[in-house]
Order: sequence, then C-alpha cells, then structure tokens
Amino acid sequence: VNCNKYETKEIIKFMRDCTEKTQAQFARDLNRQRGWCAKLEGGVTNISLKDFLELARINDIEIIMRKK
Repeated sequence: VNCNKYETKEIIKFMRDCTEKTQAQFARDLNRQRGWCAKLEGGVTNISLKDFLELARINDIEIIMRKK
C-alpha cells in the first residue's frame, strides 16, 4: 500500500485488517486497551513511530520505504 495516499487512521485500519485481529486483540499486542485502537482508527489520536514499527514486527508485516 502506498501510505502517502492515506490518512494515519486508514493505514492503521489496513494494518489491523491484514492481521485479521479485532481491535482488542490488536491493542493487546502493545498492552493497550481496545479503546486505544478505536481512537487510532477514528483519527482521534496518533501512534508513535516506535509503536507502529513494533506492531508491524509483532504481526509479521513488512514496512518498505523507498525514495522516488
């Protein structure tokens, strides 16, 4: 997915959908409550890069960056 074309909340939702986990299960990956994931997907709060990369690592999601 080209993340430049999406909002943070959409990227998080896509990432969670790839794992086939519920919001509660996804939040527990980082010892967070279900509401945390709902707030992320609702655009109410943001995620740190550290947490984003940790979720990717835990769920075996590859993040690739490249320069145009």
